[in-house]
Amino acid sequence: MKTKVQLFTEGTGVVKMWGHSPSVDLLSLLPERLQKEPHSPCNILCVAPGDITSVLMTMSRLGRRPEREQVAISLMEETPEGLARHLLLLSIFLDTDLGPRECTEMFLEVYGNTMLRKQTAAYVESKVQTLVRFLTETLTGDAEKKLAELVDVSHLKSKQRDAIEKVLLSWSCGVETDMAAWREKRLRAYYEDRYDYRKNLFDWDYNMSFKDVASIIHKKLFLQWREEGIAFEIRESKYPEPNRSLASYAEGKEKGFAKMKRGYWGDIVQSPYWAIGTTAEDSSLFQIKSMQHTKTCQHVCEYNMYSMLHELSTGDRFQMPEATQESYGRSFWSGLGALEVVEEDEDEDLTKDRLDLMG
Repeated sequence: MKTKVQLFTEGTGVVKMWGHSPSVDLLSLLPERLQKEPHSPCNILCVAPGDITSVLMTMSRLGRRPEREQVAISLMEETPEGLARHLLLLSIFLDTDLGPRECTEMFLEVYGNTMLRKQTAAYVESKVQTLVRFLTETLTGDAEKKLAELVDVSHLKSKQRDAIEKVLLSWSCGVETDMAAWREKRLRAYYEDRYDYRKNLFDWDYNMSFKDVASIIHKKLFLQWREEGIAFEIRESKYPEPNRSLASYAEGKEKGFAKMKRGYWGDIVQSPYWAIGTTAEDSSLFQIKSMQHTKTCQHVCEYNMYSMLHELSTGDRFQMPEATQESYGRSFWSGLGALEVVEEDEDEDLTKDRLDLMG
């Protein structure tokens, strides 16, 4: 019989791919002394965060502190997979060729889904080449130049850069990655002889451990993620491609010998909703009617990502439109109806959703 500590460590995994606490504006955590000295350089170190959303939130809200001139955030991770994934998510977040709604959907899909749409997998592969050029300082395109203006990798040794590059190249579509089988193997090892009754255990975990702490996490979404690994559904899409950015290496034993084995070694119990799906500046997202939330954690995630993109681009805080408006995407206020299929308008002018045309 496994102890609670063993269940927790095995469930959360040895490689952290997302945070298990709400993201915050890092500048809001500064000591009072530094808060009173806005013109002094501010250096923040994040040790093994496993999640870049707090950094993105801090970036997007810098305009709220115009007096703060210099801010440097350093990220230290235990594995090259963690740093490579941070670079990927940052490059998606900064991609102005994507509209804010498309960028929100793409980011969340790569962030929390073990399986991807075909177009998303192709997009990730295109980003691989951009990131490799950035690491090797072959700055031939605008994307890697923009990244080089914000990210400094000079503190990494050549060996560490090579390790990150190797991880990036393993995300190419030609590299065999059976994410579904890897995740199923993790579930079988975690539940052992209780595997056939896992859905009952999912339900028990939600009602006993999650519901009272974060009731905004919808039961249907939570149970679906626990079973399939899909946290963010994009309309009526299918997900045939593995999310290779979630693959990593972990040390284990095979036939009595120590060996680094590639697989899915991330979280299978907590869910990707905690970091950006449980808190938000707009309290209307957490309204309760008839003892039920009118929104879900997926709406909160969409709102947080969209508002960060909007504020980064325009410098203004994003204001939730009225429920009757549809200028910013339907799923933000469609309530539990967002769990149903929503057809997109094929004639919609997507150029109106471009980040570089906003404001």
